[in-house]
Amino acid sequence: MKKSKKSWKKKSSSRKRTSSKKKSLKERSSDSLKDRPLADKIIFGICIFILIIFPSIFILFSIGLAIFVGVEDQIDTKEEHIEKRTSNEEMFGKYLYLDKIDEDVYAVVSEDEDPERRLVWDEDFCGYYDDLSNGYVWYDVKREKWKYWFKDISPDYKDYGWMVYDSNGWRIEREYQDWIKLPEKYDRSKLWYIKQSE
Repeated sequence: MKKSKKSWKKKSSSRKRTSSKKKSLKERSSDSLKDRPLADKIIFGICIFILIIFPSIFILFSIGLAIFVGVEDQIDTKEEHIEKRTSNEEMFGKYLYLDKIDEDVYAVVSEDEDPERRLVWDEDFCGYYDDLSNGYVWYDVKREKWKYWFKDISPDYKDYGWMVYDSNGWRIEREYQDWIKLPEKYDRSKLWYIKQSE
């Protein structure tokens, strides 16, 4: 019995020593954090910022920049179209006078020639408005083509929908500079065009 008591005392004393060692380690680590110089804390904070916060800011900035550039490109494209259309008023004046020369075919004439049709320049739309067909027309100087916007057809193509008439018949702009043959489903009874000057 004496031996067992001694062994128990040895075990309990060894436990006390290990627990005191653990406590001293915890105290040391907490003390070392407290005792860290300010410069180390600043460097630690900068590292956290570089590794976590900075990449997030960079990603958000990149996404924002991409959206901004895309929107600006669309605005530039629209402004280009408006610039081309506004030049029409300088070429033909406030009114565009037309005379019928064939079925659904017209020619640009002067006011003195007793014109059959008179189209009014619309500043907001940047084109000549025709109330009979409920549409607009403007002359693309760069491509030397008359282009048409008919309200019963063109809005189906949203920002595009300008139409041209040539040897292949009616074509419509589906996307930017992507022209397709006008689908047969559309009513052509109100469509008309201006004969290209040769």
